[in-house]
Amino acid sequence: MAANQSKERILTAAKELFLARGYSATTVDVICEKAQLTKGSFYYFFDSKEDLGLAVLDWSLRRSVQMLTNGPHVRIAQPVEKAFAFLRYLEKCSPELWSGGCLLGSFSTELADTNPRMQQAVAGMLQTVADYFSVNLQPIAAQCAGKQAQPAIELADTLLSIIEGSIILAKAHRDPTRIPKAIRRFRLSLVRQIAEPA
Repeated sequence: MAANQSKERILTAAKELFLARGYSATTVDVICEKAQLTKGSFYYFFDSKEDLGLAVLDWSLRRSVQMLTNGPHVRIAQPVEKAFAFLRYLEKCSPELWSGGCLLGSFSTELADTNPRMQQAVAGMLQTVADYFSVNLQPIAAQCAGKQAQPAIELADTLLSIIEGSIILAKAHRDPTRIPKAIRRFRLSLVRQIAEPA
């Protein structure tokens, strides 16, 4: 088996286990068993479970951003229309992205108070997500200027909070449809805001 395939199997297994059991309850042995690889393979790629945790966060974030940057909205020229198309695509992709949970949210809740290295990584990645959303929401923020204007980064923080909250509710109620519904409500609130007279 190629080294890249082995590493991918470890990352995939670890993500599934971290989401299902939590970081602390997931051992290297269990990850290797799920990935059907030896501990030697694990330690060939990662020095520790913490290094794996950081790698899984980075890998998962890159895959999510790659999915979102390849949506149909990228072909739309009109900026506001493109921004709303991005939100519709985010809504459509949300079950695939987060129906099993969100590693950033899970790690933040579980590890922020006990693991400074992980806390810093999670905070940095959440800021990366907010910045990514902000770039995509900038045309909407500009269109809302003079009405109930919010800077794009505030819209992005609101969207990120809505997503993380809806993931918690989706897990609590075993209802993953709560995630796209929450994103849809956010999008429609922006549509109404733009439609309101100044």
